[in-house]
Amino acid sequence: MRTRTLPLLLCGALLASCGSDTPSVESADVPTTDSTTSPAIQAEWSGYYDGTLPSIGRPDIAMQLWVRNDSTFVLRQRYNDMDSMAFGTIGKWHVVNGLMTIDTGTDKSDFWKYTGNGIEEVDEMGEASKTSLNNRLEKHAGELHDEIPRMRLTGTFTYLADAMSFQPCGTSINWPCAGGEQWTDEGEKGGSLNTLELERHYARSVKQGGEPWTISVECSMAMGPAMEGDGVDEYLFIHRVVSDTVTCPK
Repeated sequence: MRTRTLPLLLCGALLASCGSDTPSVESADVPTTDSTTSPAIQAEWSGYYDGTLPSIGRPDIAMQLWVRNDSTFVLRQRYNDMDSMAFGTIGKWHVVNGLMTIDTGTDKSDFWKYTGNGIEEVDEMGEASKTSLNNRLEKHAGELHDEIPRMRLTGTFTYLADAMSFQPCGTSINWPCAGGEQWTDEGEKGGSLNTLELERHYARSVKQGGEPWTISVECSMAMGPAMEGDGVDEYLFIHRVVSDTVTCPK
């Protein structure tokens, strides 16, 4: 397991031998079942997790992780007493050898073991840290927390045929998006872009409509009206463009 920084059941089996005082022509070791052995925990990965993980030489990291049924995840991380805005990562998760694997855009993936009431960060072999540091996130039963609070996220914004979309770096997923002014809590409206302002900002920054615009944004995620037909879609709401001189890692 690696040191975390930002862009910031082992079940035993017992073997017993069968025999008697009288020698027999054939004897063999046969496995027996230990009725006291706890069964393996059935992993239920999807849900909302949070906790605080250690970071050597830096403040601890407050983490929130949304693991979705569609194999996507949203990770929100912030150094305690240091960052005013959390850093976000969006991507795909999958299970390999009983471990949940997520790619956070760094040189190595993160591996998590299911513990029943949460998950524990481990190495690729499923081994936890041998230190006394806490590397666990708690799962909150029945709390998926569909609304994702504000975070800093880098990706590619596109505006074409009156439709805005945002593709986070490292993914092939596009989210419909809009200015965040109309989707803020009371007291947060100051400084949030509206959709028209976002459109104008884009037009000033690209040579022609439809071109990708790679930016770092302050955004939140919540449900909004469907792009087509009735119903709702999940939107990425852009409150502020932090930088337009960024690139997505290769």
